[in-house]
Amino acid sequence: MKTIDGKSEIGSRETIVALGVFDGVHLGHQALFREAARVRAETGLPLLALTFHPHPRTMTGHPDGYGRLLTPSAEKAALIEDCGADYLVTLPFTREMASTPARDFAAKYLARELGARHVVCGFSFTFGHRGAGKPQDLVEWGKELDFGVRVVPPFVAGDDAVSSTRIRAALDGGDVAEAALCLGRPYCVSGKVATGDGRGHRIGIPTSNLSVSEDKVLPGNGVYAAQVRVVVSGGKSSSTPGVAIRQFSAVVNVGTRPTFDGSGVRVEAHIPGFAGRLYGRGIQVFFVERLRDERRFPDAAALKTQVEQDIERVLAASRKARSFTLPRAYDRMLALELP
Repeated sequence: MKTIDGKSEIGSRETIVALGVFDGVHLGHQALFREAARVRAETGLPLLALTFHPHPRTMTGHPDGYGRLLTPSAEKAALIEDCGADYLVTLPFTREMASTPARDFAAKYLARELGARHVVCGFSFTFGHRGAGKPQDLVEWGKELDFGVRVVPPFVAGDDAVSSTRIRAALDGGDVAEAALCLGRPYCVSGKVATGDGRGHRIGIPTSNLSVSEDKVLPGNGVYAAQVRVVVSGGKSSSTPGVAIRQFSAVVNVGTRPTFDGSGVRVEAHIPGFAGRLYGRGIQVFFVERLRDERRFPDAAALKTQVEQDIERVLAASRKARSFTLPRAYDRMLALELP
């Protein structure tokens, strides 16, 4: 997939535009890209994903929490590539764009700048000033602007439609299983291992402290069963040539470490039995199950006893936890973290 600024980098060809914010690249988004791929198979035209940054809700009256994303730009781009897009265009979502009338957006960006011959969007997609543009408007304007429109219906998982809002609410409550149901994979938080305060080592339960991007949504504070992936050079255990990826069961704490009067939310992972050094290395944490709330213990010994119980639960469930399948994008992203 090639990241571009506009049609000039494609040439004179018309395009199929898959249109959306695509935060999360969840099962609903994946269904949209499958429909766009069907149009590509019918027409032979290139498939272009059109998205926006920052999240439009940061400038349209719903800013709370949307400075953080389910999939920041690099993660979103890698996942969209796995969905089969040939090109990716990310429009800067400025105040000027937010004030653009909906029909002007369709005419300027879709028809003129991107040469859309077909547009594929979700049933709930809105665009233009105050979100006035709806999918049915695109259908009507497409007749005038010479592009067809396919509107993808809701993708239902469990009892409700999959949406980024649903996933955000699940993560906020620590329900990582619900998030995984909607994403089609466990929720991932990644980052380089940074130096911590060393308290885990002192009580015999060393942890890796992740330096997580500030624009990434974190699950609600608590203790989780997770799978941690780390890349080592050489080998053939991933979809990326020359890269071997090892996966471990882990206990992960998201929170403020109240037993030690900590401040600021951290993501800390303990990998039972792991003896190597991870400082400075990139790792991925996939959240599988919430074990318990984060809470204050009377002393470090009591905390250690509880964490040992958490470890027993994680190891007992490790076989089940390893059963998920990941998009190849996560191998590629982890390979970039080679020291």
